[in-house]
Formats: sequence, structure tokens, C-alpha cells
Amino acid sequence: MSQQQLPQQQVGQPTKQQGQSTQQQTGQQYQQQPQSFDQAVPQQVSQAIYQLEQLETNAEWAHGQAMKAGDRFTSGKLADVTQIVHLQKTLLLRESDLAQTVSLCTQQALQQSTQQLHQSQIPGVQQVVQQVQQVSQTITQASSQVGQQRQSQQMGGQGGGQTPSSRSGGQSFY
Repeated sequence: MSQQQLPQQQVGQPTKQQGQSTQQQTGQQYQQQPQSFDQAVPQQVSQAIYQLEQLETNAEWAHGQAMKAGDRFTSGKLADVTQIVHLQKTLLLRESDLAQTVSLCTQQALQQSTQQLHQSQIPGVQQVVQQVQQVSQTITQASSQVGQQRQSQQMGGQGGGQTPSSRSGGQSFY
């Protein structure tokens, strides 16, 4: 078998082969997007994601410490905290419209968990408890900002705010 060499192409130079023009256009779209994470998301959202990342890391570490100590209750609570924080962080990163709704559940679950972990002597747990108290307000602000952005995007993309029934001529499809 002989090896085939792919044609080399200068970036930005048009080609005559089908398929490559699509790749080139996609590449140009990516070049137009912001270059850094901080430019891509609002400051409150960026701050919340950073704090959630720290909390997730510390909760994972404390979880490991609780496992080593054989404290199943504490390790389970810390595993829950880690998962909850990860979900909230993911929704904020994607700027999901569910971020605001889930943030209410996140705060309640974290508050409940920290009350139960308050007396733990496992290394790292008290730091997690303190971080939960600090991050709570930031989650609220960032989630509401994401929610407001989503609403304004949806209102702009719905053609004058029409409801689905008014766009379909008032017919219902049951």
C-alpha cells in the first residue's frame, strides 16, 4: 500500500474540495469567539464557578479523609456535597436555564449537609462547612444572572413574545 499525503492548505485559503470549506467556516467561527473563560461568562458566574470548583476539590479531599478514618456517615455526606456542587457548577458553566431552579435545591441540600457535618473532627470537613456558607450567596446571584440572560435570549428569539398557540393559529394539538 502506498501512503497518501493529504493536501496541505494555508489557513484562510479557500479550497475546491467539498467538506473543507465547511471546516474552514467552522474554524473562523471559533476564532471569533472570546479567547478566555473570563471573557465568555459574566463576572458573578465566573466567580461562582471558581468558588464551586474550590469547594468541590476540598469536599473530595475531606471525603477521602473520612473514608480513611472509616467514618461512613461523614464520607457519604461529603460525597453528596461533591456531587451537588458538581451539578450546580456544570449548569452554570453551560448557562442552563435550570441553574436557577437547581440552585434553590443546592442551597437547601448544602445547608442540611453542613448542619450534619458541623461536629465532625475529620480533617478538611470544617473548611468545607465554612466554604458552603460563603458560596451560598454567590450561587444565588450567579444563577439568577444566568436565568435573566436565558429569559432575555428567549424573548429575543420568540418573534415578539408570541405563545406557541398564537403562532400556530390558536389550534391545539392533542
